[in-house]
Amino acid sequence: MRMLPEETDGHFDGHGSIQSLNIAEIASLIADPSRAAMLVTLLDGRAYTAKELAWAADITAPTASFHLMKLCRSNFILGVSQGRHRYFRLAGEEAAQGLEGLLALRNLTPSRKVPGSCPDHLREARYCYNHIAGRLGVGICRALFRNAWIEPGKRNYQSTIAASPLLDMLSIRGQKAFLPARLCLDWSEREYHLAGELGSSLLKGMLDRRWLLRGEGRALTLTPNGKRHLSAFGVRG
Repeated sequence: MRMLPEETDGHFDGHGSIQSLNIAEIASLIADPSRAAMLVTLLDGRAYTAKELAWAADITAPTASFHLMKLCRSNFILGVSQGRHRYFRLAGEEAAQGLEGLLALRNLTPSRKVPGSCPDHLREARYCYNHIAGRLGVGICRALFRNAWIEPGKRNYQSTIAASPLLDMLSIRGQKAFLPARLCLDWSEREYHLAGELGSSLLKGMLDRRWLLRGEGRALTLTPNGKRHLSAFGVRG
């Protein structure tokens, strides 16, 4: 199922920001295993029905409805009514970033000794909302810093003129001299991958050029052609 576009005839009945919640409230929302399972499913940026999310969390439909209502009220997810169907998706990249960060903290707690829970096919390359995560995402981020292709901007980071060869090859720069970027903590690699407009543009450009292929669920596959091009830019995939 593809993610519903922002411009839709459907009705979005959730709005606002998770910034209104404190860290304890956000943590309590994710602490429940069923809610955590549904939120992780939504990290691929797509919209799902309550029935599909109930299946993903291995719970009953009524129980899923209870959890989804709670997440909607907290502005973590949005409910979308389209025709006879009702879908749910993450409220935005802010929610995805907070979720990824807390997933990383979960495995960083020494006393809990939580084993790594990321499957190998997702660890290599996957969606993190609308940008590239996993080893490949971390590798791209490293290369951008190593080559001075991103630098501190007004808020977070932005691309530099030095990044032009990569951006031009992917035809993603358009009329903008610089693309804003943000660092997102990767929950499987414990390092940063790239988010923001630059991160989402890189994902789109690599999919359009078939450097990456969509896999099952959140998985992404690096093609031989993509590996060859990225290696030339110093990215180890």
